[in-house]
Amino acid sequence: MSLELKAGPTSLERLETAIARMQQKHGFVRVSADQPAFPAGLAALLLTDDPQRNLEVLDACVILPEALLALGANVARLVAGPDAAAALLQRFAVARAPAVVFLRDGDYLGSLNGIRNWQEYRDEVARLAAGPARPRPISIPVLGAGQPGACA
Repeated sequence: MSLELKAGPTSLERLETAIARMQQKHGFVRVSADQPAFPAGLAALLLTDDPQRNLEVLDACVILPEALLALGANVARLVAGPDAAAALLQRFAVARAPAVVFLRDGDYLGSLNGIRNWQEYRDEVARLAAGPARPRPISIPVLGAGQPGACA
């Protein structure tokens, strides 16, 4: 008898599985960075990143759909994979993923960063969903080390 060792899924493969589950089970629509389609009405946009950098990303893929249940069918559910999320994080001046950006008719309502205790997370989702539109934060380009203008 021989035992074949096989590598487990990578962090990005686990994220893709989580996003596919969100799409199939909870009706999330995946958006792209170059043409994000923000529908009319209330929308919640989950911005993700490689879970190897931040394990909370996978938690958000499970927690957000549950937190949105209280809003019923009145909220469009959107998700951006790491390929699209980087530009959207910058567009909405969000420091890090996971983050949920709330929009109404394309207008910015606010964002929820990271994971919190369950009640606080649900309360913040409800507050942002019910709140008025606010000016979108000014996005500031993030420079990596070695890029012109970056601090050493």
